[in-house]
Amino acid sequence: MPRNREFDIEQALDQALNAFWLKGYAATSMTDLMAAMGLSKSSFYQCFGSKREALLAALSRYSVRELAETRLHFNSAEPVAPLLAAWVRHSIDSGACRPSQRCGCLIVNVAVELAPHDGEIEEAVRHHLDKLAAFLADTIQRGYADGSIPKRFEPAQSADMLLNLIAGLQVLAKGGVEAHRLAAIVDVQLDCLLGQTH
Repeated sequence: MPRNREFDIEQALDQALNAFWLKGYAATSMTDLMAAMGLSKSSFYQCFGSKREALLAALSRYSVRELAETRLHFNSAEPVAPLLAAWVRHSIDSGACRPSQRCGCLIVNVAVELAPHDGEIEEAVRHHLDKLAAFLADTIQRGYADGSIPKRFEPAQSADMLLNLIAGLQVLAKGGVEAHRLAAIVDVQLDCLLGQTH
């Protein structure tokens, strides 16, 4: 009869997620990963099988969490425009819940490091981005309906512009671009999308 797991798999995945987020996939050794997760070698391989499978599981957990937090943020009767502006600004907030101020976005990091070379990881990244884009398009449509966002672009175009903005901001922040410059980029892009309503 197999032994019951003596660890919390979700907690272990959170620690794996943070390890990959801080150092990247290639730079996170198996020793680093098992130490972060608090697992023995046998427990790790029994549960996850490989470092790559651990990354895929952590990426799925991160995606579910980030999408749920985004939906919760916009679950409000307030006009959409200020909610959208706050959501974008949160992406460059140094006080946001991340392992470090310059770790970027895990999805973006994995997209740059691994997606071009691994079809399954590319699919996981695209799945997250497509779900986020669809949600943002629906949210922008709400903003058109409540009058807080001017109808300058198709909702899907605006959603893709926001994806590009968020991803670009994370890369720039990871590269050490100063906070005031990131804030200025946000202001210009929000002016383009929202006008003076934000």
